[in-house]
Amino acid sequence: MSSKFSFSNFFGTDDDDEKYIDNTPNYRPDKVVSLDKKVHEKSKISVFEPRIYSDVKVIASKLVDNNAVVINFDSADNESIKRIIDFLNGVVFTINGSIERISDRVFLFTPHDFTVSGDVKKGLDEKFR
Repeated sequence: MSSKFSFSNFFGTDDDDEKYIDNTPNYRPDKVVSLDKKVHEKSKISVFEPRIYSDVKVIASKLVDNNAVVINFDSADNESIKRIIDFLNGVVFTINGSIERISDRVFLFTPHDFTVSGDVKKGLDEKFR
């Protein structure tokens, strides 16, 4: 009753399964499906006008979901503005994003793969001189 034990036989696989694998260097499967949903979604720009600090949760989730965010702080008090910017500064740092001040109370928060071209500040400076 000496039987040879092997893991491949125990788990129902044979060494013969290797003959079905195509090891040629140019092998490509017919259908490749990405499991990363962010690859298929288009990036968006969201605009917010927060009034209180608790509004920051929705704004942060937009940034984490790879969306740029424009925030107008006209409706918030100075203490809320400081707390919101501090929190979002941490979020932007975590995702390798950036922050740009568009005007005195308007900011642009972008994730790492957004590029902003042009100089908005220069246009604003010339407008308010």
